[in-house]
Amino acid sequence: MAHHTPDFPDAFNMADYFVFSNIEAGRGWKTAILFEGRAISYETVAEKVSRVATQLIGDGLLPEQRVLVCMRDCPEFVYSWFGAIKAGAVVTQVNPLLPASDYEYYLSYVKPQFAFIDEASAPAFREAAAQSRHCGGGANIFEAGAAFNAWLAREPKPDALPWPTRKDDPAVWLFTSGTTGKSKGAVHTHAHFAYNTEVYAKSFIGMREDEVTISGPRLFFGYATGTNLMFPFAIGATTILFRDQPSAELLFEYIARHRPSVLTGVPTLINKMLEAPASASADLSSLRFMWSAGEALPRELHERWDARFGVPIIDGIGSAESFHIYISNRPGDIRPGSLGKLVPGYEAKLVDDEGAVVAQGDVGTLWIRGASAALYYHAAYDKSAEHLRGGWIVSGDKFRQDGDGYWYYEGRGDDLIKSGGIYVSPLEVENCLLQHGGVAECCVIGRGDDAGLEKPFAIVVLKPGADVSAADLIAFAKQRIARYKAPHDVAFSATALPRNDRDKIDRKALKAMYV
Repeated sequence: MAHHTPDFPDAFNMADYFVFSNIEAGRGWKTAILFEGRAISYETVAEKVSRVATQLIGDGLLPEQRVLVCMRDCPEFVYSWFGAIKAGAVVTQVNPLLPASDYEYYLSYVKPQFAFIDEASAPAFREAAAQSRHCGGGANIFEAGAAFNAWLAREPKPDALPWPTRKDDPAVWLFTSGTTGKSKGAVHTHAHFAYNTEVYAKSFIGMREDEVTISGPRLFFGYATGTNLMFPFAIGATTILFRDQPSAELLFEYIARHRPSVLTGVPTLINKMLEAPASASADLSSLRFMWSAGEALPRELHERWDARFGVPIIDGIGSAESFHIYISNRPGDIRPGSLGKLVPGYEAKLVDDEGAVVAQGDVGTLWIRGASAALYYHAAYDKSAEHLRGGWIVSGDKFRQDGDGYWYYEGRGDDLIKSGGIYVSPLEVENCLLQHGGVAECCVIGRGDDAGLEKPFAIVVLKPGADVSAADLIAFAKQRIARYKAPHDVAFSATALPRNDRDKIDRKALKAMYV
């Protein structure tokens, strides 16, 4: 396949590329967003984005100051996210359903000058912000709804013009998880997002202007920020947004009502859709394809989906470090069990522990390179040196490539668990369980559930005399950490957990026993 490398002018803002280019192309009248029965045009989106940028500048935003977006999927997410980018800020987005302790970390790490929140995140976020000097001491926190609308409606200052940006200026942090359990921001420039959109969404996948997209994964997750916001906006298509958590039943309902052509999913959601009673009567015939990424898609699950619905699954892999997908299946070229082929515009190699390229068909650590690779992780020098090497992203993921050029995922070199498409640190889950009065020691590993999807699994040693059930510990965890991080199941060990020669719990031994 012939490949043309996209080039962008030095003076460049990604909000112009994704939002305002639609106005210039005469698509202002087209529907950009479907939300709660409302059709919102590109003209309206552009006006709101401009207004957010103007108000941020009027309120004192300086170039490259940081703005935190912590909202469920709604038009205000779009306006504030692109508006801050248009203003010349550096933007990052986080899960709106986290406990206050997590927001304390993000506020301390990001040090935002402004934040946009909503009804879901407000109580925990404001609790965390009360302990923080950031966001103007709390004055620069805008909540979706009446407060946000009143802020937008204020008379703008006449000289409040966006700060000019260049293609290589930082624009967005995408959060990834480290072995310490604390997320770090992978720093991306304005051009990174446009580059992947050109080579992947437009050229490789062939997205079209008449697409209507919908997503199970939420917009705070970089995977969905791409597939359900940036990609459709880049071609003048329509995205469906909804605030609710995405159940299978809800997605069936929205698909029946709006007849989207592209669905973004993860294997956990695919499994839920297959097992839902409503699947027997669900009509997914409008879908041209469904994306799957975020975690490994078991071949058996892919085949069950094909047999039931027949909607092509585009399985691929990307990362916060690359912004989006760089190895992927594509419409008309799908090999179940594989992650597809390398997207033209990216380079990849598989190396062994000594750094030598492995033979064809052998398993090696993936190194990937392309013009959307993150510059560095903010405030994480050692992590940056380890994973971002001279333009190469060194993931720690293990792959092999067959003779036809298809790539296969073989697992990770670290202990992180990828559940529902989001990394979970075992240390965080273990630290939570150890707060329970009946737990003496524990270890959390990833283990496949009945559908073959990886979930947190806890091995626990109880204190003498403790009367605690698996359900008790799961409920305890769900009250203290994000629900998706809580153990899916718990095993109790009558003996002390095995330890290595450094007196650390031996995870490899436990994986051999329980996985």
